[in-house]
Parts: sequence; C-alpha cells; structure tokens
Amino acid sequence: MKTTQLQYFIGHKMLLTADDDVLTQCKWTDLSDGQEKDSHEAYGKGVISIAISQISEYLAGKRKEFIIPLSLQGTEFRKRVWSELRLIPYGETITYKELAERIGSPGAYRAVANACGANPFPIIIPCHRVVASGGKPGGYTGGLDIKFTLLEIEKQNGEASCRV
Repeated sequence: MKTTQLQYFIGHKMLLTADDDVLTQCKWTDLSDGQEKDSHEAYGKGVISIAISQISEYLAGKRKEFIIPLSLQGTEFRKRVWSELRLIPYGETITYKELAERIGSPGAYRAVANACGANPFPIIIPCHRVVASGGKPGGYTGGLDIKFTLLEIEKQNGEASCRV
C-alpha cells in the first residue's frame, strides 16, 4: 500500500513516501499545504513513522545512523554514489572529487554532484556531507541553509571535521 506524509523538520517540509514497509522517498519539498498528499496509514505506525522518529532523533543529535528499509531506484552509477555516501562518517565531509575517486570514476565529479542532487533520501543518505573543492559548500536539494544546519548538528554532536 502506498503511503505519503508531509512532515516539518527544522522549519522545512519533507515529503515521505512508502510502499508497504519500504521507504521510497524522503525528500525536501516546496509543496504547499494545499497540495498535501493523503495518507492511507495512520500516523504513528509503519515505516514512515519509523523514518520520522529516526530523523527527529538525528536532528536532536541523538542518532548518527539510520536503520530504515529503502527502495533505491536509479542508474547503477547513482546507486554506487549513494552507497558510497553512506560510508562518509557522521561529522565529516569530503569533496565531490574525492567521492568520484572513491567510486572509481575520478573524472566524474560533476556526474557525482548530479547523483547527489538526485538522492531520494537526502538526510538518510547523507549527501549534505559532500562539499565542493576549495571549501565551497556546493549544492543541496533542500537549499544551503538546510545543508549548513545538518553539518552544524553533526559538528556539535560528533567528532567533527566538517570543512564548511
């Protein structure tokens, strides 16, 4: 059964979608309240509830990794990028170039940046931990204010080596 919920985190809207017991999307959105999707599942149970709980714990500095079943749909290249993103330790950042090197495609840092931008789970798969060379923040699907907020949360609650 497909379930959708709009949730506010750190003052921004996130759209969470699931099929049965697998999260299919957890993405920052600009949907207006009038465009909210109907939920077929009562709040407080199911994978969306688990995701909301774990994201809330992360934002409170009480969780450093997520244990949520995800449905990853994308090209093999994007899946390699997303898999490598999950290996970036909490509180650390790397550059798009370093990420491209880690997946064995050293010249593909722009494609890596595009894969980060297509990440359907931007907190759970931590693309906010990737920055541009030279210390610039790079981009983030939710906007740079959210990226800075997430990096600051990790800096305050972990062994931080964030470069932004």
